[in-house]
Amino acid sequence: MKKKIFALCLVVALAATAVIGGTLAYFTDTDEATNTFTTAKVNIALNEQQRGENGLEAYVNEGKVLYPIVGSAQGEKDEMGMPTADNYIDKIITIKNLEDSTDAYVRLYIAIPTALDNATNAGKNVLHFNFGNKFETGEYTAADHANWGTETLLVTDYTINKVAYNIYYRDYNKIMAADSETGSAAYVGFYLDENVDYDNVNGYYTINGEKIDFDFTEGVNIPVYAVGVQAAGFDTAAAAVDAAFGQNFNPFN
Repeated sequence: MKKKIFALCLVVALAATAVIGGTLAYFTDTDEATNTFTTAKVNIALNEQQRGENGLEAYVNEGKVLYPIVGSAQGEKDEMGMPTADNYIDKIITIKNLEDSTDAYVRLYIAIPTALDNATNAGKNVLHFNFGNKFETGEYTAADHANWGTETLLVTDYTINKVAYNIYYRDYNKIMAADSETGSAAYVGFYLDENVDYDNVNGYYTINGEKIDFDFTEGVNIPVYAVGVQAAGFDTAAAAVDAAFGQNFNPFN
């Protein structure tokens, strides 16, 4: 009888061991990580202004009349550093990188009617443009103007709305942080050459007695276009624009 009890206890013990053995495992743990990357965007705005009674104000596109300049655009300046010559028309062009944008490079394009612009000799232009500075904190400053690259001719005689244009561009080679504006203007104004006249007998405009082959009855349109590209990965505005849009990109195409 004792042998049977011992044998039974041994069986129970073995069974218990088996149960205990079934609950054992190696020490383990698990973890999971998800890497989150944010994306950025470029968001720019083209800003055109003119002089007003209380400083600069938004550019008024309509109702401006071209007259030959009286005086010199390179002569006397006012308290804003702008020409005081009569018939000078303000067009103060800057670019802003908006608050929700990433760091960016920007480029400005401007199209001038070919018949009014001499691509090889600006002194012979019918319509002249001025580079300039931006009005800030009560006065004009040229401190930032060097950040604008040289005006580069992209193409001549390019047709936009049935009119031939010379298209130029300028790069702003300073990286623009979010909510910042180019510290100087790419252009500040334009004016009609003092030698422009109207031939009442033949019914056309002339410069130095030569006919200007342009239909002024349709007005003079000057398209302006700005592009912005992320600064990350690029050393210059030119490299960024070429990579994003391709070499010799023409926004009016």
